[in-house]
Amino acid sequence: MAGEKIINKNNKLSSAALKIITSLMQEIFHGEINLIVQNSCLIQIERNEKMRLVDISKYAAYHKKTQHIDYTPVCEKIQQEFSDLAFGNIAIIIKSGKVTQVEKTEKYRFSDFTGMDGEGI
Repeated sequence: MAGEKIINKNNKLSSAALKIITSLMQEIFHGEINLIVQNSCLIQIERNEKMRLVDISKYAAYHKKTQHIDYTPVCEKIQQEFSDLAFGNIAIIIKSGKVTQVEKTEKYRFSDFTGMDGEGI
């Protein structure tokens, strides 16, 4: 990872960023990973993990299996959603150690907006 850029401006996540995201998907049992995008560039990765006491006994068994899970289809979906996003975020929802959902929230920025009477917002 040394020397490789995590920020990539050609509408594609770098391999270093995907490696971090995959690592987080392996570590989280319940929670979500948020990818924050500005100007078509990944600027931040947020991790939100929930520890459910009823599932404590399942954590050890889960962490033994995570090395064998293929995250390629999920990474391809994340890459696809990222390529179309200029501003917004991508949320990766994880429940019981499985990625259950990938959500994209797109935001639009308006540089100048003029009302009917010439006033700005």
